[in-house]
Amino acid sequence: MENSIETMWKDGFLNSDALIAPKVNNLYDKKSLHIMTKFKKMFSKNIWGILIVSFLLFIGAYFLGALLAGSIVLTMMLYVAYTAYNDLKDLKKIDKGQSSYLFLRSFKDWIELSIERYGKMYRVVYPILILTFYFGIWFSDSFMGFREKVGEHSNLVFGLHLGSTILVLTFALLMSIFSKVIHRKDVKTIYGGIINKLDSSLAEMEELRN
Repeated sequence: MENSIETMWKDGFLNSDALIAPKVNNLYDKKSLHIMTKFKKMFSKNIWGILIVSFLLFIGAYFLGALLAGSIVLTMMLYVAYTAYNDLKDLKKIDKGQSSYLFLRSFKDWIELSIERYGKMYRVVYPILILTFYFGIWFSDSFMGFREKVGEHSNLVFGLHLGSTILVLTFALLMSIFSKVIHRKDVKTIYGGIINKLDSSLAEMEELRN
């Protein structure tokens, strides 16, 4: 059909003088902004989620008698939340006055850079959080009786159970090595629907541009 939506979009997208161009471009502008708005809302909710979980863990650590471990976890999580907040501000700076294609292309580039940056950051964050949890809980006041029972049946090294400590250290190392892969999968799980719509829109625009 000559007047199909695909034909109308192609004419409007490729020919700025076409009568249908303003309407079609406006349609895709709204679609692009909708994708961005939905992503920002989810991103903001995740920042708040990090903050809430951070303080809940800190309170839990306080009552377990692991205040130092709780403080370290809180500091690390607040750093992640602060980094995410600054990224959100950068995202809002993307020029909305450019074409829908360039707008979504800039958005896609921002996502890729963000995944790369967080993947590198989590190389340090993941193992620190894991080791802090382990050492914090193990040496907490609440686990004093458990430590004594373990010590009665096995030799402790610097107050630690050697086998458990080796397993935790290995796990922390693996999390550090595969931090980028893990984070990318996390992003796909949380934002997969939005990213798929973004990729689909870009693929459609690129096909019509060629």
